[in-house]
Amino acid sequence: MTPSFPEVVQRFFGDFLPKQRNVSAHTLDSYRHTFRLLLPFLAERSARPIDRLDFDDFNADALLAFLEHLESQRDNTIQTRNVRLAALRSFARYITVFDAPGRLFSLQRILAIPVKRWTKPVLGYLSRAEANAILEAIDANRWTGQRDHLFFTLLYNTGARVSELLQLRAEDLRGRVVRLHGKGRKEREVPIPSALAERLRRWCQIHHIRADRPVFTNLRGAPLTRDGVAFRLALIVKNATRHCASLKQRRVTPHTFRHTAAMHLLQSGVAVEIVALWLGHASPVTTHGYVVADLKMKQQCLQQLEAFDTPPRSRPPRPNSRLIGFLEAVR
Repeated sequence: MTPSFPEVVQRFFGDFLPKQRNVSAHTLDSYRHTFRLLLPFLAERSARPIDRLDFDDFNADALLAFLEHLESQRDNTIQTRNVRLAALRSFARYITVFDAPGRLFSLQRILAIPVKRWTKPVLGYLSRAEANAILEAIDANRWTGQRDHLFFTLLYNTGARVSELLQLRAEDLRGRVVRLHGKGRKEREVPIPSALAERLRRWCQIHHIRADRPVFTNLRGAPLTRDGVAFRLALIVKNATRHCASLKQRRVTPHTFRHTAAMHLLQSGVAVEIVALWLGHASPVTTHGYVVADLKMKQQCLQQLEAFDTPPRSRPPRPNSRLIGFLEAVR
């Protein structure tokens, strides 16, 4: 007997991803968030409850509409759209095991949805004055403010991904070293200032955080979430703009702190290869994007170049062709 659509979703997340594929916690969380957004969207589109959705509701037209919804209504970036598409494709390949052969064409249409290309923006990062203004805008007289100050200070000092700090357990704090669990099940250890290490130790001690429990939680004691971090940061940045005018025109996200840490390390003369290890990049090639973003480094390189000027070579006349003219006009 063919299982229902909700049953297949449960098997996908309960058995296939964690047991058969043994995906990382990062991947599982990303796929799960995709379906948290998708299922209500499909339910509204099909005018039926989520628990009564059918395989026919999971089709290429619906998924294209969902991806468009992410960009136009939720203001997701193209990169985020492509991450969601990866989860949808993985599920489409999985349900071919259960779905009727007559729907294979529909699944092939889903797998044929292309990854959307995008213009890679210049990495945004904070100046030291802007980073300090954000931290100083946090109200440390409240419990949430103490947590936020500790979280964003640690985010800057480690250059960690937000997901890595959200997974941080008390047992990952080892003196002046923090153990981070990165992408692809890769772990790395990052040193932190002794004063910050002491603050973390006292935080765990005062709030009775067990070794296997997350360091950062919400007021209800549940693990802090990405949305929670983004919400708190937006409030803090809004307060910081009163004393730092340059922040008014900035789009500051939690990931901006990672870019900022990398740029400040590079500007301090730390080698790119060391920064790559610090950030947990699989290759220094990824880290070179930070060098490209630093105008000061570019200007220093320009000053070292000697003037080089040669007259342009004349080109032979182009053939008189309407087709060539058309190709030349294409932009």
